[in-house]
Amino acid sequence: MSNFGSLNTAYTGLSAHRRALDIIAHNVANSSTEGYHRQRAELVSLGGTTGAGVFSGRSQSFGVDVVGVTRSYDQLLAARAVKEEAARVAADTTSASMTAIEGIFPEPSDTGLASALDVFWSSWGDLANDPGGLASRTQLLENAQTLATSINRTSTQLQGVADSARTRMGTLASEVNDLATQLADLNRSINATHGTNSDLLDQRDLVVSRISDLTGGVARPGDSGAVDVYVGGRALVTSTIVQTMDGTSGVLRWDSDNAAVNPTSGEAQALTAVVSDVVPRYQALLDGVANSLVTNVNALHSVAYDQAGTTGRNFFDPAGVTGATIALSTDVAGQPANIAAGAPVLPGPTAPGPLDGEQARLIAALAESATGPDRTYQSLVTTLAVETRAANNRATIQEQIADTAIRDADSVGAVSIDEEMAMMISAQRAFEANARVMTVVDEMLGFLIERTGTVGR
Repeated sequence: MSNFGSLNTAYTGLSAHRRALDIIAHNVANSSTEGYHRQRAELVSLGGTTGAGVFSGRSQSFGVDVVGVTRSYDQLLAARAVKEEAARVAADTTSASMTAIEGIFPEPSDTGLASALDVFWSSWGDLANDPGGLASRTQLLENAQTLATSINRTSTQLQGVADSARTRMGTLASEVNDLATQLADLNRSINATHGTNSDLLDQRDLVVSRISDLTGGVARPGDSGAVDVYVGGRALVTSTIVQTMDGTSGVLRWDSDNAAVNPTSGEAQALTAVVSDVVPRYQALLDGVANSLVTNVNALHSVAYDQAGTTGRNFFDPAGVTGATIALSTDVAGQPANIAAGAPVLPGPTAPGPLDGEQARLIAALAESATGPDRTYQSLVTTLAVETRAANNRATIQEQIADTAIRDADSVGAVSIDEEMAMMISAQRAFEANARVMTVVDEMLGFLIERTGTVGR
């Protein structure tokens, strides 16, 4: 190799390691960038190939070249991290919803339904001890109204959890549509660069991950280096084509045919369960408490006698009883004298009178009934506590699983500042060494140019 060939070889070393330093600097600059994957300059030897050098038209070409930039990425580990992260979002959303519902039933406390039921039954006991007293009757009506209002409010709060989930579903659909459009644009850009732009690939993976967090969407390789995403078995994005969805009704639906979206993971799956399963179940359980209360109290009250000796009146309105609608009957609301506390009159000289308070005592005893509203409510609270604890445990476990999956993926692609500093020093030393080679060759050429032909002068 001529001196000019050596100069060319050193030049390729300078150029290649300068490019490597640029990439290392890019890694360091993006060490905290979400979704960024470490990049490496792919260096190859130019030895053994023939061709003209920069300074020589005939010498064999030696040196080094950067033939590309590799992206530190493991597709299997990344896919697992995306899947487990979506499951974590779903578990966290479910846990938050169950915790919100548990807060609607603050037991044990002085503000819960159990306390309101206790006060209600105690009022019947007070009436049994003073069946003719106006004060005890008035207090009973006030406590009964408080109980009914508490049940109404609880039902409204439950519905509020569902309404919040529906509202969130609307904004979620808009987010998904925006992300789907971004993904289609990135697919187009990546195709234009033949899939060689690592930064665009990172941006696309981040968008796919966010779509998965929201909907449990699954990414699949598409045509021409594109990534397609499917939600509930249907394509959300196919290359550069987007199928939008709508959530303004509180239910995710495809815009194209109004069919329901069936998310299998992510936030949307948890929200869908809250709206269609969790809240309706607890509304039904609360309705059961209201029905048990109305049925049991009315059964005893309707056959009892009020102060005027009238019977056949309901204490609660029996029509269409739910937690949202339970109310006092018009027979007794605002009319304490119409409360029936006396036992049914039996034939005979020793029959009880309408003011004996016996029936009020029987109603008060419903507090201990195995089939009464208290037992029904206790069952609701127990079920809620078990399900909330299970949801919280699942969220904790899934968080650990997701963190492990993310760490595994990051072990391949995350930027390590220590490692980058070591690589930087290596590239710097290589750059300096190549610069030194150029200096030496330059000195050699200078010696030849300046000294050759001067002998004998």
